[in-house]
Amino acid sequence: MERADGFKSILLRGVVEANEETTAKELAILMADHNIGAIAITTDEKLVGIVSERDIVLRIVAKGLDPDKVCAKEFMTKDVKTAEFKDGLDKIYKMLCMSKFRHIPILNDGKLVGIASQRDALFGVMARQQSKESIKDCDVLIDKME
Repeated sequence: MERADGFKSILLRGVVEANEETTAKELAILMADHNIGAIAITTDEKLVGIVSERDIVLRIVAKGLDPDKVCAKEFMTKDVKTAEFKDGLDKIYKMLCMSKFRHIPILNDGKLVGIASQRDALFGVMARQQSKESIKDCDVLIDKME
């Protein structure tokens, strides 16, 4: 299965997790500290939900709720779609493009290994495409030199 190295390295950086009792404010701080757009919500190392920046904005801030008092379990997405790392970059990219969500937890043999964003997948596809184009450009130059 072909995977772009850049995409693989994004997943290897790990995943930021929190529990269901983590407040919206604490989640927002974690996202800011780690420069990420979504956090996996886990219980006993099992994925039970996901919270994104958009969730905090639409489900907490826009409704005038207190981010210091609302816990993840009250507003997280519970029906989480996931992908397996072995699915490969193309399948994960298509899943993200064809869905209403922007982040997808990535599992490796059922274990949470990362969260991919639409941007991560797009950059992975673009990097692979640029690499292929570079190889084609080199082939053209070699042909001209002969």
